[in-house]
Amino acid sequence: MMYLVYGLSSILTSSAAAAAVLRYTAALSQSSRADVVTMPAVDLSGANTSVNLVLGPGIPVLTEDASDDVLEPAHQEFVDDITDRTRAVFITAHPRT
Repeated sequence: MMYLVYGLSSILTSSAAAAAVLRYTAALSQSSRADVVTMPAVDLSGANTSVNLVLGPGIPVLTEDASDDVLEPAHQEFVDDITDRTRAVFITAHPRT
């Protein structure tokens, strides 16, 4: 599990989801783009929830390790979507000629 720190909020999510969002944010920043994503998260009571984030240049995002959780959700569908979005940013930013 990891915390994605966004503004004044620390959002608890899976390690895979946090890493994917961090990579996507870097790609968006490098290409001067922004996007809104709905990220799976865990609230203070341990229940699954989601948060909406605006990602892009000038919006600092960082990750911090959280306590390991044996029941950490994979969030694989979200990770796959964000990975696809990251690839799309790089493809449009650096088209093959």
